[in-house]
Amino acid sequence: MNADPRLQAIARAQPYPLLFVTISGAHLYGFPSPDSDYDLRGVHLLPVKDAIGLLPARETIENSSVREGLEIDLITHDIRKFFGLLMKKNGYVLEQLYSPLIVHTTPEHEELKSIAAGCVTKYHCYHYLGFAETQ
Repeated sequence: MNADPRLQAIARAQPYPLLFVTISGAHLYGFPSPDSDYDLRGVHLLPVKDAIGLLPARETIENSSVREGLEIDLITHDIRKFFGLLMKKNGYVLEQLYSPLIVHTTPEHEELKSIAAGCVTKYHCYHYLGFAETQ
């Protein structure tokens, strides 16, 4: 997918290096409306001094705004937090990782997909069964 250059510019403006940013939500599920926001999800890398320091790190960056005419809901997690979510059988992080709607990617994104394939278990079905029941 060729992402909208405005979305790519938003990804490039993030304060930490990114492993990936993908589009999630209604666009990923195939039912965006004309007024749907763009749910951007991704993984960032904290500098070593922040990742191992004594002060709390910015594990999650959340930013909702309207930029360049697009309503954006951006959430990125530090790689350490992302792995923690991945190990908790979190279907949402799998969706973010494997979304075909890619705004920003790196070779490490592909490596992360390979690693995460070994984290998919039968327990992920409960995440999707709950989603199906609410729909």
